[in-house]
Amino acid sequence: MSTIIKRSTNPFADLMGWLETESAAMRSFGSAPYINVEDFVEEGNYVVRAEMPGVDPNKDIQIDVAGDVLTIHGERREEEHDRNRSELRYGSFERSLPLPRGAKAEEIKATYVKGVLEVRVPYAGEEQKATRVAIEHDGS
Repeated sequence: MSTIIKRSTNPFADLMGWLETESAAMRSFGSAPYINVEDFVEEGNYVVRAEMPGVDPNKDIQIDVAGDVLTIHGERREEEHDRNRSELRYGSFERSLPLPRGAKAEEIKATYVKGVLEVRVPYAGEEQKATRVAIEHDGS
């Protein structure tokens, strides 16, 4: 069963996430390679799956966590061939994704199978409870 994660209460962070998602189609027209991803929650893990065919996971992929951001960096190396056409993209690529609250960066696991990188981030999926704050005043 999938659960929706509320990632941020910061409108600026929400806007940046939306722009990154909406600009994915636009980036495919540019010259830089781009990583297509999907993310979901499964069995207490935030899961990110990234299409990365044609790379060597031991040499060409790096995963970093800084604060509450997961960054996947890679490089698809061009092979020398006599060819008539090439529609494949080569070079460095990177994708950064915000992690949910309670993510346990020290327990992240990553696997690469059949061209798909899967990163599993355990997290404590408790919802933040709202707290009402009393206002002190001098009675006037």
